[in-house]
Amino acid sequence: MEAVIFPGQGSQYVGMGKSLHEGFDKARQVFLSADKVLGFEISRKCFEATEDELRDTSIQQLTILVVSLAAYEVFKEKNIKVDYLSGLSLGEYSCLYAAGSLALEDLIILVRERAKAMQEAARQNPSTMFAVLGVEREVLEELAKTKKFYIANLNSPKQIVISLAKDDKEKIKEILESEGFKVIELAVSGGFHSPFMEPAKDYLASVIGKMRFSDAKIPIVSNFTAKAHTEPEQIKRNLLEQLTSPVLWKDCVEYMAEKGSESFFEVGPSRVLKGLIRKINPQIKVINIEKKEDLETIS
Repeated sequence: MEAVIFPGQGSQYVGMGKSLHEGFDKARQVFLSADKVLGFEISRKCFEATEDELRDTSIQQLTILVVSLAAYEVFKEKNIKVDYLSGLSLGEYSCLYAAGSLALEDLIILVRERAKAMQEAARQNPSTMFAVLGVEREVLEELAKTKKFYIANLNSPKQIVISLAKDDKEKIKEILESEGFKVIELAVSGGFHSPFMEPAKDYLASVIGKMRFSDAKIPIVSNFTAKAHTEPEQIKRNLLEQLTSPVLWKDCVEYMAEKGSESFFEVGPSRVLKGLIRKINPQIKVINIEKKEDLETIS
């Protein structure tokens, strides 16, 4: 059995997607469609934006989405039977197109509005995120009950991301380091996947409510439930809950593996998910699909 997984924020890099655009008509069409929907050349941002520009949430989410979808358009020509789809945070949105649940144009608009809403929520609730390394899930969950932070991403057995108010940064870092954990502040604009994002959730509910979702032709393994879903109303709910709840990435990977998925195709920029999966289950084979040469090696 095969699974396709899509990356989230943090997987961007300067020049991503250029070889896809130059090498495949199907990929080029995705870039052109995105440019037309957005009214500006997001394709040029993918190929030419600086690292600083790509850190902007509104640009970062759209560029990663478009590159992922362009790569998937070419990948699906290989006629590989895909049993499950999943993605890390933003990557779950790429699943909507791959599953036939949402039209390309609607998905681009949805992600544009998601990014704007998350930026605005972060402005209203100044917050940030820490990656905490070398910590057991249960230990950090227990600490979160009394200290002022939220579990945001369960990425791998020993890598957990938390969200916290900017005002509490120094105090919480000191507490965690005194417990023997390594703490790294992430270059993000806010404390995602936590109650800090409630304003974004409220806004996005109104956007999603106006869009027509279809049954997913391939089950989508949700970050919120770590289970597979095909029904439109449940998929919508999962997307909204994901904004304010932990991303259960480790659980998603384990679910697909338990169901029989032995090979995962990471479709989109970088190899972030491959690194995480190596720590979750080294037996899983991960094949990266992000450049022209990657697609040419698949028979």
